[in-house]
Amino acid sequence: MHLALCVIFLCPFLILTEFNCYANAKQLSPNCSKTDTYAIGDTIESNLFKLLSSLHTDALINRAFSNKSFGNGPDEVYGLLMCFADSTLVDCVNCLQDATSNTTQPCPMSATATVQYDSCLISYSSKNILSVADPYKPFCLYSGDSLDQITLESLMKVFTNLSATTPYVPEMFSTQVVNSTNMSALVQCTKNLSPQECKRCISNAMSYFSWCSNNRTALGMRIMTRNCYIRYEQYIMNVSSFPVSLVSPPPPPPSLPPPLPPTSIAGSKSNSTVTIAVSIVVVLVVAGLALFGFCFWRRKRSLDKHPNDDDDTIAIHENIETELVYILNPNAEYQVFQFTALKAATDNFSDGNKLGKGGFGPVYKGTLPDGREIAVKRLSGSSVQGITEFKNEVDFLAKLKHKNLVQLFGCCITKEEKLLCYEYLPNGSLDKILFAKDASIRINLSWKMRHKIIEGITRGLHYLHEESQLKIIHRDLKVSNILLDQDMNPKIADFGLARFFEEDQTHKDTNIIAGTFGYMAPEYILHGNFSAKSDVYGFGVLLLEILTGQKNSAFAGSNRVSNLIDHALMHWNGDTIFELVDPILEEEFDEEIKRCVHIALLCVQENPVDRPTMESVKNMLASPSVIIPNLSPTASRTWSTYQRFGMSSSTTNTSTLTSQGGSITTSTQSIRSQAESSGTEGRNNNLLR
Repeated sequence: MHLALCVIFLCPFLILTEFNCYANAKQLSPNCSKTDTYAIGDTIESNLFKLLSSLHTDALINRAFSNKSFGNGPDEVYGLLMCFADSTLVDCVNCLQDATSNTTQPCPMSATATVQYDSCLISYSSKNILSVADPYKPFCLYSGDSLDQITLESLMKVFTNLSATTPYVPEMFSTQVVNSTNMSALVQCTKNLSPQECKRCISNAMSYFSWCSNNRTALGMRIMTRNCYIRYEQYIMNVSSFPVSLVSPPPPPPSLPPPLPPTSIAGSKSNSTVTIAVSIVVVLVVAGLALFGFCFWRRKRSLDKHPNDDDDTIAIHENIETELVYILNPNAEYQVFQFTALKAATDNFSDGNKLGKGGFGPVYKGTLPDGREIAVKRLSGSSVQGITEFKNEVDFLAKLKHKNLVQLFGCCITKEEKLLCYEYLPNGSLDKILFAKDASIRINLSWKMRHKIIEGITRGLHYLHEESQLKIIHRDLKVSNILLDQDMNPKIADFGLARFFEEDQTHKDTNIIAGTFGYMAPEYILHGNFSAKSDVYGFGVLLLEILTGQKNSAFAGSNRVSNLIDHALMHWNGDTIFELVDPILEEEFDEEIKRCVHIALLCVQENPVDRPTMESVKNMLASPSVIIPNLSPTASRTWSTYQRFGMSSSTTNTSTLTSQGGSITTSTQSIRSQAESSGTEGRNNNLLR
């Protein structure tokens, strides 16, 4: 009895100790019901938390699977929890812990939800889901290029075989190698299903095979529903370590020793029993402390280990599709570099190879073994941009291919490092030349060169809005995000804030404002509304800066105007455009420059409806025969909205922060609350300079 109590007492401690040795499970996709909900304090809320706890305990003992219900009547909730057969013991334990402790966070107030993790899934509902397979669309992940037709046919035969055998296997999963290749396939059902329901679940999931990969046959794929899990990879998946039981139930108490002979010392039998029990307790406590010490040592060694170890890179690379490749990006093509390769290419990230530093972190020049020159962005530990913008860069640039967009070669991910590898552009960012204090540098920007740069930016932005497979809104177009190659061809960079639109979508709303003040449209700052016309506004500001050679922020504190747009409007209305343009262009001033000023002012009009599309801008720049519309009557008060809300001096602070590497996002509510105040900060993006 004493031994059993000790095991029961220490078991949670030992489980928790083992769990803390490792990282949290990665959540892939929460599917939360918007119709089946509950309110705080409802009985169903209490039942749900009790159900989650019960599922966790039950799954630890019962072969990494549990399906249970809790409560009665209309407040009864049902749930199931399962580890995937290709998960390791440690990953499975971690995932079960995270799934049952964090599930309600991605789905607050939802009484029905399914959440997939990288090693397990959990599903719960106020309706009985324990005997019927989920009929809805699955969650998918895939990676790599297309399979050849012969391999695809062999793979389909394997899945047909697995679909027929899996429902009748006691553990409800089975694997098979595809012919003599290193490819393997896995099919798994939740163990609560009947063979017929398991077959139906597999059939439904497989019907989405082409949909999951956007009609491509990827080199690896996972298809996950509430009740089944299908996967194939270019390696032999190991299911031999799949946990039959994660935590052994308490062992039976040991058999009692034979009775001791009578003794004259009273209570000696009782004392012996106590001594045995105390000895067992001491042994178990010492064992628990030893395990805790081992875990602490192992975790410390992991943290102290140099982050450049390629083992980390390889470990992440094995699951790169869960980290970076999503349905959003069906044709992604990029290289996953080992950390040591980029370290060698940049001479150990030496100061001599450092090109600059921005909000993302420092940027280094490097040379790959094949001779390609590269620019490497290295995410700093204190970066405010983080993994979200890192993934954004990979998602978009790996898919987008245009001569006026910066080219992404690939990325590198380890436990401690996140790096992006781009083509190296020797002339750096446009602002370094356009705003150079040394006139001998600026003299290189003749009108012919500036017009070439303007046309290139126009083509790149038009591609994002109209010609790419995804309609992309850049959201941070500015002069420092225009990079120049050796022939001074412009390339749009920094897609950390970019967002994609559906084909028929015209705008989106957000409560979080991120970008650079001075380039952001009024409707975006004040209402969180952004669209292609928001990018057009930023393009207009950029165009004025190219034409005048002056920063938008250079007019803060001026007695006459507060910004470049007002300055340009003043000259436009006074018919003194010659005085507006960069003095370097005096001898080249002609009607073409005047047309460009006209186009720029069209782009920065207050009402987004009045602004042209980038296709219209492209046509107006290409041909002098294209008639340019007149400015709207409200153009003269383009910046009145900013001035009412105290934004007239904000661009000055933006410029200061940019030079210092500052970075910030804010909300529409906080901007409104700052009416009549100044000093609003802007975001500094990382530059390849």
